[in-house]
Amino acid sequence: MELGVALLARDMTGRVVVAGGPYAGEPWPEGMLDSPPGRLGDVRAPIIAPAAQIEIKEMMPVWVPGMPRRDKDRADILLLRRAMSPG
Repeated sequence: MELGVALLARDMTGRVVVAGGPYAGEPWPEGMLDSPPGRLGDVRAPIIAPAAQIEIKEMMPVWVPGMPRRDKDRADILLLRRAMSPG
């Protein structure tokens, strides 16, 4: 299992942006946090919208030159697309 954590912030216009580090202030995909919140017991948290997950997985090697395109990301994209398709 793999777990990723990214600190988020909002800029002056309300867009979700990278909170810190060398890419601080760079925008995340539009509508990234538009999904209903998730919940584990009493803990509620924002969920990254499936379309934004796909965009992030497709674009990360472009946004961060030298980052390899991973087989896991390709598989995740297929699963997300299947889950989003009607019927």
